[in-house]
This record gives sequence, C-alpha cells and structure tokens, in this order.
Amino acid sequence: MVCAAASPTLTTASWCLLCLPLERFHVFGPSGPIVAELGKDATLPCSLFPVMSAENMELRWFRSNVWESVFTYQDRQERHEELMAQYAGRTSLVGKFLSEGEASVIIHEVQAADNGLYTCFFSNGVLHGQASLELQVAGVGSAPQVHILGPEEDGVRVVCTASGWFPEPQVQWRHLHGEQFLEFSKAQAQDNEGLFSVEAALVVRDSSAGSVTCSILNPILGQEKAMAIVIPAWRKAQLYADWRKEQFQAWPVTLDPDSCSHEIVLSHDKTSLTCHHDGKGGEYTVLGLEGITSGRCYWEVEVKSGDRTQWGLGVWRKDEKNRYSANSPLKGKWVIGQYNYIFQAFTDPDTTLPIRQFPHRVGVFLDYDHGDVSFYDMTDGSHIFSFPPESFSGALLPYFACYSGDVSMTLCPLEAGPQKPSVPMNNPPSLEEPTVSP
Repeated sequence: MVCAAASPTLTTASWCLLCLPLERFHVFGPSGPIVAELGKDATLPCSLFPVMSAENMELRWFRSNVWESVFTYQDRQERHEELMAQYAGRTSLVGKFLSEGEASVIIHEVQAADNGLYTCFFSNGVLHGQASLELQVAGVGSAPQVHILGPEEDGVRVVCTASGWFPEPQVQWRHLHGEQFLEFSKAQAQDNEGLFSVEAALVVRDSSAGSVTCSILNPILGQEKAMAIVIPAWRKAQLYADWRKEQFQAWPVTLDPDSCSHEIVLSHDKTSLTCHHDGKGGEYTVLGLEGITSGRCYWEVEVKSGDRTQWGLGVWRKDEKNRYSANSPLKGKWVIGQYNYIFQAFTDPDTTLPIRQFPHRVGVFLDYDHGDVSFYDMTDGSHIFSFPPESFSGALLPYFACYSGDVSMTLCPLEAGPQKPSVPMNNPPSLEEPTVSP
C-alpha cells in the first residue's frame, strides 16, 4: 500500500483516495529471442500481470540504459525527446490492447545495428517493472562465388567469397559425396551497414576430387546457399595459362567466310569479325576454317563489347545438324560468354562463372585426346572454366557467336613457332609436371 502523508489542504475524500492500495504488477516479455530478417519488421511485445490497463502508464523500450530510447509513451502520447537517432521514424506502438495490459513496439525495416538486447519498462508513477528482450537480426546475402586461384604446395587453391550476410555466416567445404573438408582458412569483414563478407580458401590435394562445394549458412535462419566447382585432375602445369601454353601448340585461326552469317563482317585477313545484332533473328556465327582431330592446341581471342551485349566463343563439333542448335556439350558446342548480363558457361543448365570482371582476352585450350576444353583469362593467366572431360569424335572447329549488341572479336597474334601443323600432333607430352619448351 502507498499512502500520502497527512496534509491540512486535503479533504477527507482526497485523503481516503491516496490511501487506497496500489496493486503491484510484473512485466513480462517473450520467453525466447525474437528473430527478424533484414529489411523486414520486428515486434517487441511486453505485457502486465495481473492484467490491468496500461493506458495511463509510462512505457519505454530502450537499449543499454533508459536514456537510449527506442520508443517512449507518456501522457497517452508518443514522446521523441530521448529517441536514439537510428530509430527516428522507424518505431511505432501497437496500442490497441493497452487496456488489457499488452503493448508492443514495432521496429520497421530492421537493420543489422538493431541486433541485441532491449528492455521494456512500465511505470504507473509509483510502481514500475521491466523485462528484457533479445532481438536476433538475420540476413541471407549473396550466393558464394568460387574460383580456382592456382597451384599451391601439392594441391590447388580454391577460393569462395560471399557478402551481405548477418550475423557472421558459417562456411563449409564439402567433397563431391558430401564429406566435409576440415582444414581451410577463413577471413571476414563488416561493411558500413554491419553486414559480413567472408572469404574461405581451400587447398585441394586430391587430384581425383572431381568437384568441391562451398556452402554459406545463416545459423539463425538455417538458410544456405552453395556453389560447386569442378576440379579437373590436373597438375600445376594446367592451372595457369602460361604453363599450359608450354604443352600446347599455338593454333592461328583463320575465319571461314563460307560459314559466316551475313550480318557478320570479316576483316581482309580473316582474323577479326564485327557484328551488330538487334537482338532479333537468333544467333550470328562464324567458324574457324580448319578442323582439329587430335593433339593439343590453343588460340586467343580479344573481345570488345558493351555491358548489354551478348556473345559467345569456344569449340564446335563439325556437324551441320548442330550448327544452330542450343549451346551445350550435348549439342556439340563447348562455349562460354556474356549472356543476360552475366558471364557464364553454356552447360545444361547454364553455369554462372565467378569472375570479378568480364575477360577481354580469352584463351581457348583444346586437348582433343583427353577430351578437355578449358578457358583462361589471358590478361592475368587465371583459369575461367573447364568443361567436364569427354570423348570427342569428328573434327572440332573454333566457334564465335553474337547474340545481341555490337561485338568485335580479334584473333590475337601468337608466340613464334610453327604456324600451323600440317598433321595434328600425336602422342603429346605428359601434363603431369611442367616442362620447359626449347
């Protein structure tokens, strides 16, 4: 009971009113954490026991101290004097159950900085109570991007990157059949909005691994994004273009005018093409003049195109039936390129390639005898993509395609050496270890 001291100015009725017992109350919050996704709304509920009206009470939701106000309700209205800047215009009261002792504050468009502990405070001017609440903010960021960096020690270094996650995500590397790699390095950083970027590097020492998968997991939401990458059974000599060139025959490509779409213009020496495609009427293509039926050879192509252009290049199996078919190995084409504003390999389904920027000089490496078609960024020598090995049949020709926009492609001059083998190479040297050309 709370009773005011006697006062000569108080009437008997007033004195009796002040001496009425005030019922004690307790404030309760949720029993467990409140989970909210980035960008969505979060509700912080509190209630009184026993049930009584909170309409005339002072209500506060705050962070570490009472002056770090998230929301304040006093004298039947919202008060903004002590509101933290990050919550300005982002909080509102659900007050329709105040008469029943229930009140909730909504935080709109949750941010990473909203993550953490809160306190809700109820006071009737004499008695007060409070309860603690935990808000767990969670967000799923970008899908992982995986690429091969190159050889390291006795294996291949593979790097996985992702951004925009909260809280710090869990990273796993898995074998083809699901077993986890236990040893890999990981680094993380937070941006200005508090979101996490991660980079995880794995050294694959098993040359028969086939493929590895990087998965990024949000531990609160239980949501995962993953990407796999094929690890060819190569040694160091195959991981960098400069090393592979020592084992491959330079193949100066001549473009075949008879295979050229009318919309493509060839240079006088048949080593470059230009194309303007309005995006209608399918693909415009041109082929290399001479087919490859054995051995190892490579050629380099400089590509000039805009962000909105679409093009492809690679290898085509000589078969008139598949000339204008879909781009995929199943249709006799091993092609990569820029399509729908992303860089991809035309597999079935398409494979988005994890590159930092579109390559402007692409090396195409064809190992006919081992069934391998691989692509490299010849600017920095890094590996772009390798199609799964298969058994080739028939002649394979260089392939160039324009799907939309203005595109030019030029066959780059190659290093000195035989201009073109009259007979395809047989019994090429082993790729197991690097060798030095004479």
